[in-house]
Amino acid sequence: MKRSGPLLLVVPSLQEAWDNAVTPWFDQVLPGTWQRELRALVVVPTRGQANDLKARLIAKGCSHLGLRFVTPSSLRALLALNDATPAAEPEHLRLLLAIAASEMEDRPNESEALAAKAVARAPALLLRALDRLETAGWKFQELGLPSFAPAVQRFNELLRKCGFLLPGETDRRRLQQAARGREFSHVLITGFDGAHWAEWFLLRAAVELAENATIVLEEPRENFSDVDLCWIGSWEEVCGEAQRAPRATTALGDSLFSEMEMRGGAETTKRFDFLIGTNFSEQAEAIARQCVRYLANEKCARLGVIFPGSGALPRLVASSLERLEIPHNDGLGHIVPGIFESAEWQAWIELQRAPRLNSFLRFLNALPDPAVVSPKISQQVFEKILRESYREVLLDDLELLREFCATRADDKSHSAAEALRALPFLPPRATLAQFLEQTHAALAHLDWKQHALELASVARDWSQCLEVKFSRALFLRWLEETAATSAAARSAAGDHPYARVQLLTVARAQNQEWSHLILAGWNEGAWPPPAGAEFARAEEIHAFNRSVQQLNKRAARQGSQGEGHTSVRENHSLYVGPGEQRAIALRQFDALLESASEGVTVAASLVQEDAPERFWNPSECFTELYLKTRGEPLTQTTLKNLQRATALLPKPAAVGTDVQQTLIAFNTRRDSSKPAGEYDFSLRPNESYRPVPTLSVSDLQRMVSSPAIVWMKRYLGVEAPEDAANSWTATTGKWVHDWLANIVEARDGRIFSAFPALTKIDKRIRLAADERCAALRRLCELSGKVVPDWWTSGWLNARYLARYLGAKIGSAKGWEWMATEVAVGREGAVKIADGVELELHGQIDLALAQGDADSFAGQKIWVVDYKTGSTKELKASDLHDNLVRGTTLQLGLYALAMRELGAAEVSVSIISLMVKNVAPQLSVVDLAAHTDVFGDLAEMQRTGVFGMKGEIRPAFGYSALYPLATLQIDNDILEDKWALTHPALVLEKEEWETW
Repeated sequence: MKRSGPLLLVVPSLQEAWDNAVTPWFDQVLPGTWQRELRALVVVPTRGQANDLKARLIAKGCSHLGLRFVTPSSLRALLALNDATPAAEPEHLRLLLAIAASEMEDRPNESEALAAKAVARAPALLLRALDRLETAGWKFQELGLPSFAPAVQRFNELLRKCGFLLPGETDRRRLQQAARGREFSHVLITGFDGAHWAEWFLLRAAVELAENATIVLEEPRENFSDVDLCWIGSWEEVCGEAQRAPRATTALGDSLFSEMEMRGGAETTKRFDFLIGTNFSEQAEAIARQCVRYLANEKCARLGVIFPGSGALPRLVASSLERLEIPHNDGLGHIVPGIFESAEWQAWIELQRAPRLNSFLRFLNALPDPAVVSPKISQQVFEKILRESYREVLLDDLELLREFCATRADDKSHSAAEALRALPFLPPRATLAQFLEQTHAALAHLDWKQHALELASVARDWSQCLEVKFSRALFLRWLEETAATSAAARSAAGDHPYARVQLLTVARAQNQEWSHLILAGWNEGAWPPPAGAEFARAEEIHAFNRSVQQLNKRAARQGSQGEGHTSVRENHSLYVGPGEQRAIALRQFDALLESASEGVTVAASLVQEDAPERFWNPSECFTELYLKTRGEPLTQTTLKNLQRATALLPKPAAVGTDVQQTLIAFNTRRDSSKPAGEYDFSLRPNESYRPVPTLSVSDLQRMVSSPAIVWMKRYLGVEAPEDAANSWTATTGKWVHDWLANIVEARDGRIFSAFPALTKIDKRIRLAADERCAALRRLCELSGKVVPDWWTSGWLNARYLARYLGAKIGSAKGWEWMATEVAVGREGAVKIADGVELELHGQIDLALAQGDADSFAGQKIWVVDYKTGSTKELKASDLHDNLVRGTTLQLGLYALAMRELGAAEVSVSIISLMVKNVAPQLSVVDLAAHTDVFGDLAEMQRTGVFGMKGEIRPAFGYSALYPLATLQIDNDILEDKWALTHPALVLEKEEWETW
């Protein structure tokens, strides 16, 4: 069939576009479309506009069998089917640009090196600019940004080596090759304007590939820009002078006036409403209620709920509509994760990026079957071994931890080392082919067959073309971007493309007619969207914007239609810069308002979602529209009034749910007149089964400050993960205690050893400390690493503390025998008083005696506890409050335990940097008056009734971590309930009295 020239039609409005241009085209093309050898296409900017055209055809009673509706992305994919080489995916191009930039990071020119580092970390911004410049037909060198030139030059070399082209160059080449044949019988292009210069060559290629092409353009509106005029002029240069679409003939009615006009009334104007919700949740509910009000209106033919973009608000609105059983088209949908969005895959990526303790433990816990990694030991044992190993070496390196486990004597540590050695890790640097080979080996080790199949064709044949080596971080970022299996999904109620209610973005709602519109989420920064982040520094961005304007002027020329007709030069298009993008966004907003015939609602939130304490201003479009329609400015007082009015909108009937039990728990926890009960970290009373856990001395000490934490740990098995960010304090204490435990000679089964001389104490401490450092150096040598200076500094600090405390012990007089690390509580319960016992276990740092014996019976014992912090010595004054605060409780329990072992006299002391007098500080006799404190602890252990104490998340100071869903209770209420539940564990003096 002979090709006819393309037809360019210009229409003044959407309705005339449908009546006078699009409908005649459908009437001409649809009959017999399915029988033609060549396909017929309708090209529209977005899927929302395609659904609108289909809905119009269905309403008209026409079938579109054989007619294909495409957007630019699907048209590009359709044309790519005939390409000899597949188009480069964006993630491949980002990888090549990052590799090119990373090779330039060590250049002597500082500005070039800094630019290369910035691009290597975020290549998408520069790649976007390069593609937009390529589409416009200009080279990057013309922008005058020499600091980026070396990276761009190297990127172009890698592109040629891999056989890749930028998308803009691909579209241009398709246009040049389009004259060789025809692929479509008829093509209709409609809905495009100056916002779509990026698709210029793609659309022209579709026109050239069609036997018959029709382009329908809408006349620019009042706030048109140069890019819109140039858009029409450039199409006129391609297709010839634009024609007015012939008006459809309509039969005249009996009257030249409407019924309203004949009655003397004016035409009804559209109504504007404004909704303000406190947050997204309230705003979504208000939008759903407004949808119900609009749908109840007989004039509501088509309702659009328009969002600036995807996010939480569209999902909440869709959920509200689904709950109300309102059919709608959820044009945004929500993301459904695939296998590459699973927790185990993300944890594996993070483990490969940083092979450290926490990343490995997250990976191990994310695996559905941890036995794949550790077949010989359980997950819990594996984690315990690694945490203990880290506390010993204090270097967060998985390879060092593996070697340390291998040097330990127990079989479980050896099994942990074998499991880590068998786990494949990616090399620090390699070629793409080598990285892919190692990745497949790792997937095979984990038996991830489906992951391997998905990745098999990722790099196709071009991985062999990329022979340069690059970092593991760049490969993993590329792998994350490439291995994406997520998909958009929607509920059954939201899967109706032709429903009256449409949930769309601003771009997808263009060029459609609406009876009612709801503009949702119109807060500051939503619309017009803020200018996208650029790749250059501030001064370079300013020069870049000036260059863009110059480029646009250079690309435009006077067209063949005469004076005032501008078009782009051949093989060029316009570069839509930030200024043009803002103008287009404002024009799209105005077009949306004009497209609604009956009513418009604009909604916003009062506070920011990610910072509820911050006020969130409405967008400038919201503010200007309110001023225009209400005749008054939008103040904060007005916003709060709007928020109260929004909350008073009629609400749909809610689905009844039983929340009575939740209300009971809520009120009981806040009733200060009753002691702690089953809702306050306590077991239910009068139950037959009552487990009595054996508590460590440390747990008993925490029971008076954080009882809820200990209750969850012992009765529920719930405990916050250890904070490995700063383990130096705990490890320093452990090292010091271990080294001080070596000051005695081997005991040969006896309890006590002779008190050594001060010089021997210091020598033994130094030998133990030096052995710790030497062991780590051997591990680092095996792994080819160097001991960091910060580790040596921390070790020297611990060594000094141990020697200082050892010197204090050596100065003690009148004690000839000593025992270290004495276990207590193993023989049975510790008796507090008649009928009062505590099930505990602990370990005394140092016990001094005046004579040698096989037991503690009848001995005079001095219990010493080392403190590496600035703990002060014990005092008999305020002993009750010190026990309740926990500062003296640990040594008090040790004294009671030692008395239970038969000691005749027991005294206790703390030895720290702050303690000057090395002598007994308290005796077990001093504790006799405070038996009720220990009795209350025993009652807590026996009944399981703990309660809660202290703030959950204090603004100042440290607090133990609670589960995220734990609600804060007023501290005064907690103190009242604590006093009723545990009267002996209440301070006798207020905090301020002790200052």
